[in-house]
Amino acid sequence: MTTVDRAILEAVLLGMVGGLISVQILLRRLPFFTLAMTHATFPGVVLAAIAGLNLYVGGGLFGVLIVLGILALSRRPEHGTATAIGIVLSAGFALGVVLLSARDGFSKDLSAYTVGQILTVGNGDLLAVSVVGLIIVALLFVAGRQLTFRAFDPGGHAAAGYRPTAIDLALLLTVEAVIIIAVPAVGAILAVTVLVAPAAIARLWTHHITVMTAIAVAAGAGSGLTGVVISTHYDVAAGGTITVVTGALFALSLAMTATRHTIVSRRRGRRPASDPSTPVSAGPPRMKTAEEAG
Repeated sequence: MTTVDRAILEAVLLGMVGGLISVQILLRRLPFFTLAMTHATFPGVVLAAIAGLNLYVGGGLFGVLIVLGILALSRRPEHGTATAIGIVLSAGFALGVVLLSARDGFSKDLSAYTVGQILTVGNGDLLAVSVVGLIIVALLFVAGRQLTFRAFDPGGHAAAGYRPTAIDLALLLTVEAVIIIAVPAVGAILAVTVLVAPAAIARLWTHHITVMTAIAVAAGAGSGLTGVVISTHYDVAAGGTITVVTGALFALSLAMTATRHTIVSRRRGRRPASDPSTPVSAGPPRMKTAEEAG
């Protein structure tokens, strides 16, 4: 398998994995958490570089500590989840900056961690993406109903006897795992695109969770494939190109859905909806409930 073939396979697999988990990120309103994790794992990466260890292992282990810290803070009555994420994000990233300044600048490995180098991925990276993908499929199969229930009715989920901490921990650790495997391809800075944008694109086209997940997987895989092909053809940065393609797909979807709803509105003799993702006659945008999704 050539370098380009591995890069294409990595981009497609990563897009599919990101698409799968991105719907849960959107349902739980975790885009900010995802952005925070891509930054807050930075101290672990710097420490690993200083110690001469694998950067991704360092980032992953530190990410686990970050997840546990967020869960611990968010369980306190005086702190909400958003507050906990903000505190951990600023503290974690600041610690990374301090450690990096003590190390006197970026190394080649740290630069690769930041912006990604998909053309250098190996068989181990492909295996890691595949394993994490299987973990996500297993999580959705075993706890998909719980995740949806928790997203739409947190109080009802706890009242039904479920353990919210366990399901939250499983989801957050899974998101962290996807961030770690996305870093070699698109870097820590752009990894959030892989985990958030596919669901945002799919959300414009449907409110049904199953269909949304399928569209998100297709959008993620298609953006990854197109981005790598363009980057190799024009010799530009692959991670940035994948992100630009994903953003262009979102803009195109936004324009197409807006046009579609405008046409429907005119045919029905009604004013266009202010939100292009909202059906004109359906009232406020609404996801399927846990029972409807099942």
